[in-house]
Amino acid sequence: MENKSLCERLSDTLEGLFIKFRLPFLSGIILGLFAHGYCFTNKLLNADETAALFSKGADVTSGRWGLVLSGAIFPDMSMPWIYGIISVVLLSAAACVAVEAFALKSPLLKVLTAGAMLVFPAQTGTFCFMYTSAPYALAVLLAVLTVYLCKRGGKLRYVLACLFMALSLLIYQAYISITASFFIILLLQMLSEDDAETKKVIVTAVKYFAVLLVSLGIYLAITTVVKNVGGSGYQEYDTFAEGGILYRVRIAYSSFVRVFVSGYFGFVNSTLSLIAHIVCAAVVIAAAVTAIKKQRDLISSAVMVILLILFPLSINCLYIIASVDIIHSVSQFGFLSVYFLTAAAADSLIGRAVIWRDGAVGALAVIVICNIFFANEVYLKMFLEYENAYAFYNTLMMQVMETPGFNSETIIDIVGNESRTDYDLDRIDTKNLTGPNGNLVDSYTRCDFIKYYLGLDLYIYREDIIWADWFYDMPTYPDSGSIVMREDENRIIVKLS
Repeated sequence: MENKSLCERLSDTLEGLFIKFRLPFLSGIILGLFAHGYCFTNKLLNADETAALFSKGADVTSGRWGLVLSGAIFPDMSMPWIYGIISVVLLSAAACVAVEAFALKSPLLKVLTAGAMLVFPAQTGTFCFMYTSAPYALAVLLAVLTVYLCKRGGKLRYVLACLFMALSLLIYQAYISITASFFIILLLQMLSEDDAETKKVIVTAVKYFAVLLVSLGIYLAITTVVKNVGGSGYQEYDTFAEGGILYRVRIAYSSFVRVFVSGYFGFVNSTLSLIAHIVCAAVVIAAAVTAIKKQRDLISSAVMVILLILFPLSINCLYIIASVDIIHSVSQFGFLSVYFLTAAAADSLIGRAVIWRDGAVGALAVIVICNIFFANEVYLKMFLEYENAYAFYNTLMMQVMETPGFNSETIIDIVGNESRTDYDLDRIDTKNLTGPNGNLVDSYTRCDFIKYYLGLDLYIYREDIIWADWFYDMPTYPDSGSIVMREDENRIIVKLS
């Protein structure tokens, strides 16, 4: 037998993986570029992206200690092209792992589930915060690898699964919903097998739940240590706040329903998308009815029904462990599992009910296409918001610098928030997707915007000005008198509001 070097063996392994997974991997990359390519080749801004050009935003203070570690791989700099491409590659790899974990057989379903992961609106929202996109994509991959390792079984794999999940939580806590909902799909698949043993399914469910608990324990232990050592607070994850656990469970289910009924989070973003999601639900119901009819006893049927009931809760499990106030579309990545459940359900019906398989393929294709268009609408809106903000502040700063008495030592106070620096962009309806925001420049981000995007390091804000009588009597910009030079202080005051 030929002796091969480590590099040669690694090369052979990668070649084998590429051949095996080339369909979902390349599909993910291609569809991902169709959806997000514009974002990768332009510097799009929102308020947080403006302020976090050279950081990863709230890391330790939000309990995301892993973001600090990720700085060793991903520098603290918001670079859309390289971070975008890295994210697409990592997410495509995650899609391949998911396809393998669920043992999907249909080539079309492999293509569409990979595409669904890459163009999912929560991922579009994530790319609106480019400074964390690559670490978050790594966290998604770790969350999916956790599922794959648990399916393979074995003590060592379970230990690795706990570590992977804990690291994913340390980067972004929200991705526990991916793992939890994927676990439910695996259990449903196990129970649908011809030789399924209900007891074995229940034991496996307990193991999966234990992995989640242990991972959360590791996360909480590390985060608590970092909090105590660093002396900085972080957003609390209090189970019993806001009405207790039952209240949060109810909110979790109602939120799941609102995604379909009112387009909540922007996941169902058009009438066509709504119809496609209804078809997905019909495919899942058809597969569930078929599987329940196969069950040999009442207990097996009951377990399957319970798992189906728990599925929406697994998607929205973040409502159980986090404050409702900090949950938004970017954090709800677990809804993606609806598409993998649809694909798994359709795969199980192959040879029995072709119409359901075709329905699933058609519905997923429509959802992917709708989400590609939605992503580009989001990025167009962000581009226009930036252009309008840039024009507004460029004009404003020209007026400031043309004010008699201005010199290189002049201090500039821009006071207040201009609520609309752009024209009405509501025509581009991005639902309530977290990411684009019309007022991307405010008192929080104005200094960074003027410094980094206008090239003027001139701004300072003095809090006590707003209480002065002469400031109260000033008109607001752009009215005459809204820009005042106070020569005794060599200071220019601009009143925006």
